[in-house]
Amino acid sequence: MPIPVSCQCGYQVDAPDHYAGQQVTCPQCQQPLAVPAASATAGTDLGGALEGLGIEAGSGGFPCPHCLDAEIPPGGIICIACGYNAETGMLMGEAKAIQKKAFGAATYTHRSYGNEQLDIAAEQMEKELQEINSEGGLPYWFWLFVFFNVISFGLGLAMCSLTYFSLSGETLKIASLRGQGVTQLERDAQFDPGKKDLLYLLVNEAEISNTPSPPQKDDSGTGTTMTRKAKPGTFVFKLDEQNGFFRYDPVADQANSGPAGWVPSSGVVRVSRAQVELIILGNKPDVPQELRPITEEGWYALFKGLGSYCTIEFYIGLLYYTICHISIASWAVKDETTQAILACAIPGYNMIWAFMRRKYVGGLGVMAMLALTMIFGALIIESFVPDLLPTVAGSPSK
Repeated sequence: MPIPVSCQCGYQVDAPDHYAGQQVTCPQCQQPLAVPAASATAGTDLGGALEGLGIEAGSGGFPCPHCLDAEIPPGGIICIACGYNAETGMLMGEAKAIQKKAFGAATYTHRSYGNEQLDIAAEQMEKELQEINSEGGLPYWFWLFVFFNVISFGLGLAMCSLTYFSLSGETLKIASLRGQGVTQLERDAQFDPGKKDLLYLLVNEAEISNTPSPPQKDDSGTGTTMTRKAKPGTFVFKLDEQNGFFRYDPVADQANSGPAGWVPSSGVVRVSRAQVELIILGNKPDVPQELRPITEEGWYALFKGLGSYCTIEFYIGLLYYTICHISIASWAVKDETTQAILACAIPGYNMIWAFMRRKYVGGLGVMAMLALTMIFGALIIESFVPDLLPTVAGSPSK
C-alpha cells in the first residue's frame, strides 16, 4: 500500500511500501525527506479514528481486582500500581497466609472470593445472619435438657413417695434377717465365699410343692383344700431349678419360714453380695449405727428414690449425648476431612470440635457438656447412695 509523503516545499508523493522507514531526497528541493513506517501510520490513523468516537484502545490486560484503577499487562500476575498478586490473592510483602477452606453451604467468612470487597461484604452478610438467628429464642437442645431432667427427677420423686407410703402402709416391708442362721452363713462364707451367691429371698406368697410342678390339691373331704404356702420375706438357699420352679432350703432360725420344697421361680429373687454383707453387719451387735443397714422408712425411701433418679438420669444422659453426637456429626461432615473424621468417630473430640466451630454450630458444645454432666453427675451421686436391703410384699395395715 503506497505511503503518502509531504515535503516542506509543498511537494507530495505516494512512496512505495519498500521505502517505509527510509530517508530519501525530495525531487523538487533536494532536501532530505523521511518516509514514515507503514504500521505507525496505520496505528496513528486507527487511534485517531477511535479517539474521535470516544473509545480508548486497551492494552489487552485485565483490571486489578484490588485497586481497580490499574491494569495488569497480558501474561502478568502482579499489579505495578498496588503490588497485588493475582495468582496468590495477596499483596507483595505480606506474610503467606493459610488458605481458608469452605465450611458449610451458608458460611461466608470461612471462604475467600479472591476480592477484598467481596470478602468484606460476605463477612457482613454472615454477621447479619447470626444476628437474625440469635433472635430465635432458646435452642431445642436446652428445652430437651430440661425435659429429660424433669422426667428423671419426677420418676425418682415418684419412687421415693411410693416406697415411703408402701412401707408406712405395710404393703411393702424391708427384708432383714438376724439370728443363728446369719452367724452360720458368715462362718460358711469364710471358707467358701461362693456361699453368699446361693442366698435368695421369697418375695411373694406361693404354694409349696414336692416336685417341680404345680402342687397337687389335697382334698380332705371337708370342703377345704390343704396346701402349704411359703411366706414372703423368707431367706433361702438355692438347691435346684427346673421347669420354672425353684427348689430351696430355708435359712435356719427364721420364724414361720415353712418347710423346704419347690415354688415358682417368679416369686424368688437373688440377694446380691452387697446385701448379704449388710445382713451380716446388721447381725453384729458391736457394729456402729452408721454402718448398719438402713431400716428407717423415711431414709430408706429417700435413698431408694435417689438411686432410681441416678439410674434414670444416667441412661437419659446417654440418650441426650447420642442426640448431641448426631447433631455435631451432621455439621462436622462439612468441615475438612481430618476434622470431620475425628469429630464423628471420637465421642470426646466432638465437644472440642464444637467449641472450635462454635461460630457456625452455635451451642452444640454446651449441649455436649450438659450431656456429660448428666452422665458423670449421676455416677458420682450414685456412689454416695448406700446399698439397701431388699423389699418384699407385706400385708396392708388394718
